[in-house]
Amino acid sequence: MRADGDVGRWPRAADWGVPLLLACAQLSVTWLVTDKSGDPLGDRWTAAALVTGLSAVALLWRRIAPVPVLVATVLLSAFGIAVAGSSDAPIGGVADGVALYSLAVHRERRQAVIGCLAAFAVAFAADLPQSDGAGEVFTGALDGVTYLGITAFGQLRRQHKAMRSDLQARLARIGQENRAAAEAERERLARDVHDVAGHHLSAVAVHSGAAARRDDPELTSQALAVAAETGREVLKSLSGLVDVVSPRADGGLKALLPPLCQGLNRLGIPVSLAVEGRVRKLPAEVTTTAYRIVQESLTNVMRYASGAPVRVTVLYLPRTVEVSVENQAPADGGTVPALGTGRGIRGMRDRAARLGGDLSAGPAPLGGWSVVARLPTTTTSEYGGGWPEILDAVTIAFCVTLPMLGFVPPEPLISGWPLAELAPTMAVLAVRAAPLWWRRRAPYAALAALIVIDVIWVAVGALWSVDFLVLFALGCPAQLVAVYSVACYHRGNQWTWPAALLAPLPWSLVLGLALVMDPEFSADGPDPDAFIFGLVLAFLVTTPLTFAMWGWGTLAAIRSRRWGTTALDAATARTGEVVRAERSRVAAGLSATVLDRTARLVRAAEAGLAGTTGDARAALAVVADEARAALTDMRRLLDAMEEKT
Repeated sequence: MRADGDVGRWPRAADWGVPLLLACAQLSVTWLVTDKSGDPLGDRWTAAALVTGLSAVALLWRRIAPVPVLVATVLLSAFGIAVAGSSDAPIGGVADGVALYSLAVHRERRQAVIGCLAAFAVAFAADLPQSDGAGEVFTGALDGVTYLGITAFGQLRRQHKAMRSDLQARLARIGQENRAAAEAERERLARDVHDVAGHHLSAVAVHSGAAARRDDPELTSQALAVAAETGREVLKSLSGLVDVVSPRADGGLKALLPPLCQGLNRLGIPVSLAVEGRVRKLPAEVTTTAYRIVQESLTNVMRYASGAPVRVTVLYLPRTVEVSVENQAPADGGTVPALGTGRGIRGMRDRAARLGGDLSAGPAPLGGWSVVARLPTTTTSEYGGGWPEILDAVTIAFCVTLPMLGFVPPEPLISGWPLAELAPTMAVLAVRAAPLWWRRRAPYAALAALIVIDVIWVAVGALWSVDFLVLFALGCPAQLVAVYSVACYHRGNQWTWPAALLAPLPWSLVLGLALVMDPEFSADGPDPDAFIFGLVLAFLVTTPLTFAMWGWGTLAAIRSRRWGTTALDAATARTGEVVRAERSRVAAGLSATVLDRTARLVRAAEAGLAGTTGDARAALAVVADEARAALTDMRRLLDAMEEKT
């Protein structure tokens, strides 16, 4: 079976591309290398072609059976190096690198680490007989760092795929919650419409009907006055009922909770709200979960402790937000009963647990009921597992060791340095690359530190030895990594493109100073024109490279956000949209029926109060009819809402 859900026993068309590309590239480069040496191709070419072809065929199954493919490619590479008698040709370290990456993507950490160590051990042992000094050993150690980097990349890719699967599951859960939110809002509106309008309109209908049967002008006037006042109160309450702000995740708890609490205040439940701590923007899921917990808790208060004072508290802590809803004992002095079947509390606890938080609910010390939820506001992902840090360490190791290749024989770029000075040089290179450790957390600071260190490096090289400038040129990938990190890991709405313009500054200084120090360009002493020419030329040549890395990082950031926070925020925002849609539907039904009838009731009562005694009696009959009609329309609306549920 194909690993990680890739079903099938035979390679797909997509599995052919990489092996074919590698085979063509390896054969071409191998022919160039062996032909350039002047030796007959003969057995070396045959061995290279055989190993390359067999490795390419093995790679076709790299997704289906990554472990056997890694074993095959590693052994083939070792065989090819042994037969060729040289590690110069690109036989080893190519196909086995691809196989190792596939193993890391499709297998767990333990197998990936074992595969990395085994591949490096075999490759190092195969190269050792061909080595002719410390330079080859150093190159072998660099290969080990490369294998570790490949493994880290593969494991991060595996985790990225797992995160996407988890995200899709979370989006599906949010879709279910959207439907549940619409049903909950429909139930809330039905209950509130009945509580707000049913009692008042019934009182108007009964009172007006009784007054109409008695020919008492004073009683008629009182009934009309009460009807007008009650009708206006019903209009205000019902209008406010559907105007409550819905739970939009971008509104923040400080903006979302007051309308929710005010809605209960209008129903006669005293609710106080306190927001403590440093208010900040929360992830959309956290905001919606906190809102739903408060909403469910207040619903429980209305059902089981109606009229009891309630206190809602939102406490912002450094890494969490704590939401508590506590009500006092009911007005009759009794204790709050257990909340039904407990399904509501289980639902709230499940919501909190999905975010890595917790929720506790139980009797309060003073006889009421308390619900406290603690929700993390920072991502505590189970993914990562140290691989990002390993990849950062590998990146730093490359930036340190690549310049040291300038000392490696047989044709070193830098010669004449005593062995005792190499260790301090490597230490200085390590200090230079150290800021890259913070490239994910503080990318701009890492780039700035790297630029400052490089400028100092260039100044020292110009004053002491031109070899330092050569070392700097070999260490140029550090700036490219820093620019990529700024584009990919920046926070907020920071501009990132200036990083691509700042990074080439040390390179420009290097070329400018190199031309000034070159006798061919400055035979009569330092020439400012040569310095400016080198400065501009290096900037024009290196800026496309830095902007390419900036573009790569920007695309990676966009893709990551699209599959991460943006997708969750958009899905969570739909929760508010379905609630608003339900509220709009109920508002339309109220406007066409209950609100319209109630408005007619108020106008008739006001007209009767302003007219004669006969007008008042006629108006009272109209008021009673409109109240009964409004009640009938309200019941039809509630029945329709119940059928949809």
